[in-house]
Amino acid sequence: MRFSVIFSFLLIAPSLLLGCAVTEVHRAAYVPLPQPPMRSGAPSEGRSLLSAGAMLLSGQKPVEGVQQVTIDQDTYSITTGAANYVPRSQTNLNWRYRVSRNFDLGISGEWGVSAGKLKTYKDDVNLEPKGNVVGIGLSMGYNFNIDREWSVALATEFLSYSVPYAGQSITNGISSPVEYGNESVGVFSFSILTRLKLGNAKIFGGVTFRNHPTAPKVEIYANELHYAFDNNVDAGNFYTMLTLGAEFLLAPELRLLVMVFQPITTDPVQYFPMFGLGLAWDMGAARRATPVEQMPPSEPSI
Repeated sequence: MRFSVIFSFLLIAPSLLLGCAVTEVHRAAYVPLPQPPMRSGAPSEGRSLLSAGAMLLSGQKPVEGVQQVTIDQDTYSITTGAANYVPRSQTNLNWRYRVSRNFDLGISGEWGVSAGKLKTYKDDVNLEPKGNVVGIGLSMGYNFNIDREWSVALATEFLSYSVPYAGQSITNGISSPVEYGNESVGVFSFSILTRLKLGNAKIFGGVTFRNHPTAPKVEIYANELHYAFDNNVDAGNFYTMLTLGAEFLLAPELRLLVMVFQPITTDPVQYFPMFGLGLAWDMGAARRATPVEQMPPSEPSI
């Protein structure tokens, strides 16, 4: 919870008595990477499937502008954009249960460690959130077989994320102590994946839509207290991502997943290509029967 209203009032009360109190609220949040689900869309052969892997970010570029704000005939120049940190790599853990031949339900988790996180914006107030960004929730997928080689899968996920943030207010040049905390934010994604089966491999590609949590970079208020109740982290805009990948059958129960994907949305951050690598354990997958060699008939003895 943000600093109390009483503390905020004591902070800006002298300025209110002397004249207009102008407050800048600065925030920063450690938010998850926008990523597609770690799946090819192929249903499991066994009753359930457990997968683990990681997504790696190759690079990013902040998208920022300058906005002029006028308060009581005074003009302030502020940079627009989002005050986000993102993981360099994001770990994934998923368990899916095959309800029917083509429909699965599961539990998904994502985790970005604090070490190595990247700052996606520029400012003069160097706020850095503390802690890891962690999300857990539900997943669902359905597979449509077109023929023996081609299939289309629909997949959706809803994760509840614990997002670390840092905040500080500056009122007429007087800075408050930096506040640290976590805020719960929902992340929803929907994916369409087309898949081609080639022997022991599956080539897949598609599109994913997923909202990108974000922290407002700076807000300016004049003679107001309501900023003390604003959200530190917003659900953010939806990102569109294009995905290409391959799944290789290493053993009847083991799959290797390789992915590359590109977010084509650039607000508030422009991302360069990301890469994913994972392993999936298809629990209960039937092993292929090994043919029994027939012994040649023995010659009759004389």
